[in-house]
Amino acid sequence: MRSEHRKTTPFAHFLLWCAISFGALISATLAAGSNDYTTYSDFCAGYGNLYTVGGVGKIRDKYANGWRPQFEAAPATRAELSRPHHAIADARGNIMVVDKDAHAIRKISADGRIFTVAGTGEAGDDGNQPGPATERRLNGPNGLWVYPDGTTFILDTGNGKVRKLSRSGELSTLFTDPDGIQTGRGLWVNRDASLVYYSSGKLLKQWTPEHGIKVVADGFKQLANLAVNGQGQLYVTDRQAHRVYRISADGSKQVVAGNGRINGGGDGFKATQTGLYQVRGIWFHPNGGYFLATHKGGQVWFVDPSGFIHLFVDGGRDHQHGGDGRPFNQPGEKISEPRAISLDNLGNLLITESDYGFIRVVTRLK
Repeated sequence: MRSEHRKTTPFAHFLLWCAISFGALISATLAAGSNDYTTYSDFCAGYGNLYTVGGVGKIRDKYANGWRPQFEAAPATRAELSRPHHAIADARGNIMVVDKDAHAIRKISADGRIFTVAGTGEAGDDGNQPGPATERRLNGPNGLWVYPDGTTFILDTGNGKVRKLSRSGELSTLFTDPDGIQTGRGLWVNRDASLVYYSSGKLLKQWTPEHGIKVVADGFKQLANLAVNGQGQLYVTDRQAHRVYRISADGSKQVVAGNGRINGGGDGFKATQTGLYQVRGIWFHPNGGYFLATHKGGQVWFVDPSGFIHLFVDGGRDHQHGGDGRPFNQPGEKISEPRAISLDNLGNLLITESDYGFIRVVTRLK
């Protein structure tokens, strides 16, 4: 573990800015009253049924591009997704999806149709000259960050780049990592794109226009996603260590969830006592708690503000996919291999599920 910070770093400025602005932004964009509960049962009562909003899961081979021209502008539930790695919505309810093995970014519109917004479907790199996003190749993208206005940043992992997709459909390169991006998934971009955090294998990195790329923290086994809470604290999931860490400004890390094993603890236990089998997804709720998704565990958990963990959506390891139209917490395995999670502006929970490729949603009740 090492730190490469000076006394005044972009990370420290980031913490201050987030404490003032980012928490307020999250609280303002989710439904009123989302913090008003006294028990976990009350919290669950704020959520309704589980639905599939994208993907059909017919092509089950890895590294296969299942996209077909007839999917364009069709209902997203009739389109093949190819190992999608994340889904994040903008303020209008459009869901941006990283369609990794199809080397593309899709948009599921608020009315349920799907569109290609970046990538040609062929892996490659057409350089850094800005141009129409659907005429520029990507290479195995597997992370993204979406602004409320729809501006999207892409972790173009195979090309070692972070890309910017503008609202007008132009793709440009924000920066290139000369060392490449290794198994990167996590990506966070501040409101003016002057600070970026991203995962790269065993390294947590930051980029600024002034100082370029720096390692914030290392010594991980295999980083997955990252998230920021309302106090500006940065959290990362370490998939192979089965743990979640909070990262301090000096680069030190503290375990906040996961016991380092694949079992133990469980529903109602402390999060640090619980086995989180390949924990991967993370997203904060405005009440101070956060959701986690375990890839091999096949489940979505909620860690409450007191640090206790609760099973939110049950799942399994054998490509279970069911439960549509039924309560999210109905007994039974409904999902498998969740790889990322997020909350939209209404508080609905989005789950990116399985190599087969599905986007699921747990509805927040009005």
